[in-house]
Amino acid sequence: MGWSIRGQILVPLVGIQVVAVMAASLATASLAARRVEGEIIARLNDVLETVGQGGFPHTLAVLGKMRKLSGAHFLTLGDTGKLAESTLAGLTELPESLASLTPRRRMESLDRDSAIEVQGTRYFAVRLDSWAGGGDESVLILYPETTIQEARREAATPPLVLGTGALALMIVVTSWIAHRMSQRIGRMRGQVARIAAGDFQDVAIDADHPGDEVDELAGSINQMRAELREMRRGIERTERARLLAQVAAGFAHQLRNSLSGSRMCLQLYLRRHPDAAADPSIQVALRQLEMTEEQMKALLLVGRVEEGPAAPCDLDRLLDEVEAFVEPSCRHARVDLTRGGSSSDQPRLILADRSNLRGAILNLTLNAIEAAGVGGWVRLQSGECDEELAIEVIDGGPGPPLELADRLCEPFVTSKPEGAGLGLALASRVATSHGGRLTWSREQGETRFRMSLPRLVSIPGVAP
Repeated sequence: MGWSIRGQILVPLVGIQVVAVMAASLATASLAARRVEGEIIARLNDVLETVGQGGFPHTLAVLGKMRKLSGAHFLTLGDTGKLAESTLAGLTELPESLASLTPRRRMESLDRDSAIEVQGTRYFAVRLDSWAGGGDESVLILYPETTIQEARREAATPPLVLGTGALALMIVVTSWIAHRMSQRIGRMRGQVARIAAGDFQDVAIDADHPGDEVDELAGSINQMRAELREMRRGIERTERARLLAQVAAGFAHQLRNSLSGSRMCLQLYLRRHPDAAADPSIQVALRQLEMTEEQMKALLLVGRVEEGPAAPCDLDRLLDEVEAFVEPSCRHARVDLTRGGSSSDQPRLILADRSNLRGAILNLTLNAIEAAGVGGWVRLQSGECDEELAIEVIDGGPGPPLELADRLCEPFVTSKPEGAGLGLALASRVATSHGGRLTWSREQGETRFRMSLPRLVSIPGVAP
């Protein structure tokens, strides 16, 4: 099991805090203890100097007052080195450990090595000779070890207590921050796991910490989620298109063979009976069969990776062919079909697979005729803008439902109960394969499908 983020944040920070705070507290406590020890030594020296300069007799009463002022015990030695006076009750003879002390002029320090046990109590002992005003007398100063330890403890306790409190507070705050961070990252981890499982919900942004690095990470995850959702939709569309290609190819291939056979039978009939060519219904039937065959040919292109050979193509002439194909259907449906757009003396050329592009425009036009309904109208027109040429199919029908507006050009998306939803998908694919695009709009009661394609510069001597 790996080391958690909380542990990675908490352990190093707490370790640094413990070392830093304890080092600072111990250093402060040590300095405070030394300062107290220096104050005790200075106080003892001041008492000795004051009493010595005052010429007071070294009686037990004087030593007792010095005892109260300094907190230390005092012993005086006579000329013979015998114990003269002492503030220690019951001490009648000078112990050997005190008699062997090296004399000093002043008390410089409370040396722990000079601690001596007297009457069961340990003292820091110092012997001073030639005490001011005292002749050849010597004085022994005994300062209780427990008193100096208590003073040191009292001096060191506040820094240690404050340091420990600060350390505890820092540990609590650091733990809370680490826990908070771990919780936020844990929530994102769970949400990312749900995204990986296919639940593309947005990662929640923490309102308490807006704009910090974790929220930026959450924003990046949300962007990734949106892209993954679009990729998933794209994969679904690709799978549907692949299925469409398989189904449409088999269906269109069989139907195209049947249509070709039917058209050949009619043509053979006309050869055997030339007089029947004057019958308009025979010509309409041939056109309908040819138009349906074009649609089947276009349907076969839905799943094909490679397009047919591209060649210069006159856009207006292509629209003339489409108009001729659908004219019988318009008469049958009582739909008024017109041509519009700006006129041009020069051919509007594009580089395209003529059969493929004609099938796409044919599908757009037949959809418009069906949408216009009985008594409606449809207008085919071409235009140009900068480096692009445009084919527009406009109808006066009610337009597609709003709920299908964003998915109108996807395969199998249709508002018609009997429709397959392939015509617009085919037209969009053809426009994309020719470097263009298919768009649509609904304005002022008109539905307009616009296929924009790159313009081909006219080459003299090349027929469209």
